[in-house]
Amino acid sequence: MAKRLLLIYIFFIFITGAAQFYLSFFYYSNYESVRDILAIALLWALPVILFPNRARKVTLFMGVPFILLALPSVFYAIIYKQELTQSLFFIIFESNIAESKEYLENYLSLNVVVLISIYLIACFSLWKFIKDFEISNKRKIIFTCLILALVFASPVKKWIKRGSFSAFTKNVHEHMGVASPYQLIGAYIDYQREVEVVARNLNELNKNQSVEGLVKNDDFADSAHVIVIGEATSRLHMSLYGYKRKTNPKLRSIKNELKIFTNVFSSRPNTIESLSQVLTFADQQNPDLYKSKASLMSVLKQAGYKVYWISNQQTLTTRNTMLTSFAKQADEQFFLNNARNQNSYSFDEKVLGPYKEILKNENEKKIIIVHLLGTHMSYKYRYPESYKFFIDDTSLNQKIPKDKVERINHYDNAVLYNDHVVHELIDILKKSKINNSSLVYFSDHGEEVYDVHDHQFQGRNEAHPTIGMYAVPFFFWVGQNEYLNSKFTDPSMFIRQYSLSDFIYTYTDFLDIKFNDFISHQSILSSDFLEDNIIVGNPYLKEMSKLNGTEHIIESH
Repeated sequence: MAKRLLLIYIFFIFITGAAQFYLSFFYYSNYESVRDILAIALLWALPVILFPNRARKVTLFMGVPFILLALPSVFYAIIYKQELTQSLFFIIFESNIAESKEYLENYLSLNVVVLISIYLIACFSLWKFIKDFEISNKRKIIFTCLILALVFASPVKKWIKRGSFSAFTKNVHEHMGVASPYQLIGAYIDYQREVEVVARNLNELNKNQSVEGLVKNDDFADSAHVIVIGEATSRLHMSLYGYKRKTNPKLRSIKNELKIFTNVFSSRPNTIESLSQVLTFADQQNPDLYKSKASLMSVLKQAGYKVYWISNQQTLTTRNTMLTSFAKQADEQFFLNNARNQNSYSFDEKVLGPYKEILKNENEKKIIIVHLLGTHMSYKYRYPESYKFFIDDTSLNQKIPKDKVERINHYDNAVLYNDHVVHELIDILKKSKINNSSLVYFSDHGEEVYDVHDHQFQGRNEAHPTIGMYAVPFFFWVGQNEYLNSKFTDPSMFIRQYSLSDFIYTYTDFLDIKFNDFISHQSILSSDFLEDNIIVGNPYLKEMSKLNGTEHIIESH
């Protein structure tokens, strides 16, 4: 009996979790999902335990639909080395029939067919060994109770802790979503829910698509301006800003071509909250202005630019729907990361392909927004093996505990890889030979990586802010264009204290876009600039203060 039960358990593990095991085995994903699959397979084995004398029929009737629903996951894992998520549905439904046909023709190679065939043959072979058996009613009850306890212990704990049944269902949904058959069904449910949120957000954003009195100095017919948004990259770990480790060899090699600002901070330590201010007129004093005033994308389109958005961030997750809403304001979008969670490999070099293609479009005034995954935790997933350069405590503060060194090394390796990607974006733009071109790079927020105090904290905590969480890189590249270079002639501007929440004023000033609500003293490029107090904290809770370590500054402006 034990051997037959084990075989049935293995059968359900394989048919429902083959894609995830494939991804984990080849290090394309972590092992968290594997743990969930091992628990879920117990649940699927339960009907066989209840009807052991019909084990072959039960496994056949369950197995066939499970396998059919698992095929898209297997196919997707082979092609993209990622889990199937709701983001896939977003891409599918954003494509037309012709594009979908081309997609299948492009990827349905002999290699893919062989691997899927191996999966199907293995499923059938496992099923052939399954035999009917007998089990006492007492053991049925014991096994049933044990399985239900193992599978639902965590969701029930959440339910009790939060006093809400929705906490139970949410936890079940999250853990069941890693394996067939629920993976496909759950992903579609998530897609429908999140796309409704995006639609609501877009509806609100599109109510305010323009600014009054907009005046734009004529730009060249062929121009390309690039906004590169990094992720969780602290300038404290960039050798471009004086960090001891050589984390920016490529950017340092073109340092004389960069306009580097050394005293720039994000206003919030989280992506959505930060970019809701960076890409709009909102700030710490008025955090909801993005709902009632035009966004940067809308202003740029009003000024006559075609706006592209290339993203290696997750597309449709509960956290990222607002970000996707901003992206959908662009004329064209390229969503390249369909991972189910952040702890998956999706290297930023993905953005280079569509970036090159967009730059080939001639006689076009364009803005290209490139959103990187950057150095987002877990850091070890942010760089390929070839960028594993920092492996010991060389050049680190000797007071840093030894158990923290590995994580710092992962972060610094991620910064090193980010250096390569940003340099490539500049180099590709340079080689495009578009005279009127520029690139600006900044990170949405920083990251504390054992930099302060007793070197014990890593991550971000808005309630206990540190410089590392907010200190971000900020620089322009403008090539040999004399007019664009003329905007950076005042050397004092590069040390000005500045909050990224005012980016919309700086960038429109840079592009010579003026409008009625333009405030010149909030542009770091302006001779009228007034330095910012770096106010951090949650504006909705009214828990805000000046960031410790930032300079004096004016009362208000």
